[in-house]
Amino acid sequence: MKQNAIQPANLEFNAEGTPVSRDFDDVYFSNDNGLEETRYVFLGGNRLPERFPSHPRPLMIVAESGFGTGLNFLTLWQAFDVFVRDNPDVTLQRLHFISFEKYPLKAEDLRLAHQRWPELAPWAQQLQAQWPSAFGGCHRLLLDGGRVTLDLWFGDINELTRELDDSLNQQVDAWFLDGFAPAKNPDMWTQDLFSAMARLARPGGTLATFTSAGFVRRGLQEAGFTMRKSKGFGRKREMLTGEMAQTLSFPARAPWFARSSSDAREAAIIGGGIASALLSLALLRRGWQVTLYCADEAPAQGASGNRQGALYPLLSQHDPALARFFPAAFTFARRMYDALPVMFDHQWCGVTQLGWDEKSAHKIAQMLALNLPPDITCAVTAEQVAGLTGVDTGCGGITYPAGGWLCPQQLTAELLALAATRGLHVHYGYPVETLSAEGDGWLLNQQRYHQAVVLANGHRITGFCANSPTAGLPGWRPGQPYSHHPAACRPAPGAVLRRLPDATESAKSAALHWRQLPPRENRHHLQRRRSAAQPATADRLLPGRGVATGRGYQRQRRSLRRALRHPRSSTDGRQRAGLRGNIDAIRQPPRTTGYRR
Repeated sequence: MKQNAIQPANLEFNAEGTPVSRDFDDVYFSNDNGLEETRYVFLGGNRLPERFPSHPRPLMIVAESGFGTGLNFLTLWQAFDVFVRDNPDVTLQRLHFISFEKYPLKAEDLRLAHQRWPELAPWAQQLQAQWPSAFGGCHRLLLDGGRVTLDLWFGDINELTRELDDSLNQQVDAWFLDGFAPAKNPDMWTQDLFSAMARLARPGGTLATFTSAGFVRRGLQEAGFTMRKSKGFGRKREMLTGEMAQTLSFPARAPWFARSSSDAREAAIIGGGIASALLSLALLRRGWQVTLYCADEAPAQGASGNRQGALYPLLSQHDPALARFFPAAFTFARRMYDALPVMFDHQWCGVTQLGWDEKSAHKIAQMLALNLPPDITCAVTAEQVAGLTGVDTGCGGITYPAGGWLCPQQLTAELLALAATRGLHVHYGYPVETLSAEGDGWLLNQQRYHQAVVLANGHRITGFCANSPTAGLPGWRPGQPYSHHPAACRPAPGAVLRRLPDATESAKSAALHWRQLPPRENRHHLQRRRSAAQPATADRLLPGRGVATGRGYQRQRRSLRRALRHPRSSTDGRQRAGLRGNIDAIRQPPRTTGYRR
């Protein structure tokens, strides 16, 4: 599979303070006045300021071929922000900006470039604070409280546009065709790109570019745009603008990619855990009406009721899609959790996974071969593991510096409370037993109609009536249940414990067996685990203390599953997998490790 490593931009700053690419020998923006050039070429060329008041939808989607320093994005965001604040009752409320960059700037270069435009500082600082690590794929940034979404695609635009979901077909309201001059970087000006732009452009959508090159104009016309020349900025004589004046047909590449054309803005969510809570907030942020149906009398009574859950990316070199998805999902989750305005116990202390035998070491080597940046993953020696965790395991492994743990039980409750203040309707103690199609929507329990339904109820997804749409789906239940032990208990083989913030109980991870199990808790398994926690040798751990680990209904590594199934197996520290943590913090754990933002 392709490696995730992305080459950062190789640039220098000229005498005017303008960034210049050493590889392409071209400036990132005009030496004269890059900010005014952007306003003239891209905002003016697409007539965006005059389109804001009459935009018929709550969301405007703008796409760009080269992100560079982010000048075009910041300028548009500034104009959009000022407009929405001055006109709070207009239809347009959200901006979605999609951009591509093969050679992203380093964080420090980005900061230096932004110093040229002090008036953009309020927006530039938000972008700098969330600037992602340089690995391939899509990095989604939620800015301005979620009102602005920035999708940054790192990699070759000609390859990445083919990966865009079919739901974006004919959805882009405006295109910024930007990049180094065609003569300097011809790979940014291909017919494949022009065709992708046409596929994504909404009928009536527009485009603008600084160049007036004939092959660019002809290529865009061939793709379906109506093109015209306009006066260029400053000393440049001409530029190009265009419009998608026709409605092109782009069928879905496969039936399962086809999306409904419904304008529904109302949905029901069936569930009650962390997925339901986060999805409720996401839909409310988009202006939807949301109703939550929870079978239990309170939230987080299933897997989300655990008091600790480890947060780290699940890496795989055998599945390219997963190898791209999980690093992006992990970094998005970290940014999102840091921005939440709620309190919940958590600690970003890092996560370390051990190569305790030949098989696990080989698997870790494959994960390291993904070439993710060192702030996402890095190899660690046995000595480094001991320094990170305080446990002399005698083996190395892989560490996730940005990982850690959080309390899903607290987080779920806090998120649903926040969602309730934003309009969420919640029905606790309401099990949904039947789900059937009704017109353009869905009928729950033959009583409640909703335009859209989201199933976020875990293994209960197959628990509807026999003729429900989910009847044929495979379903699994977690194997050994999650359990707490007194803090004085020492860990069983294969499990390393961390004292929770209240310093009274420690957590032990549950294994998830991917086979169907009876719904009732197996008391024999639970008793065996409790018994195993007592005699386990922990001399190589901090005496009387816990060392960090995750917990919850999560699929754990094979070593942990094996140890939980065979509690009398070796107590060698090589079978212990733990979260790295500061030793002083472990000795005196804080009561609350969350922060209000």
